[in-house]
Amino acid sequence: MTKDLGNRRYAPAQQNRDTFFSRIAPALFPLAAAVLGYFVGRHFFGF
Repeated sequence: MTKDLGNRRYAPAQQNRDTFFSRIAPALFPLAAAVLGYFVGRHFFGF
């Protein structure tokens, strides 16, 4: 959203509290995709 709707002062303050999973999830995503691709390839193509 690039439009300024003029309601910034009414928005509640958000907490910048990152959980451990939210920090590590982007690093684990390629690994999970590779593992999923490996299992799918093994199932369908017999790798």
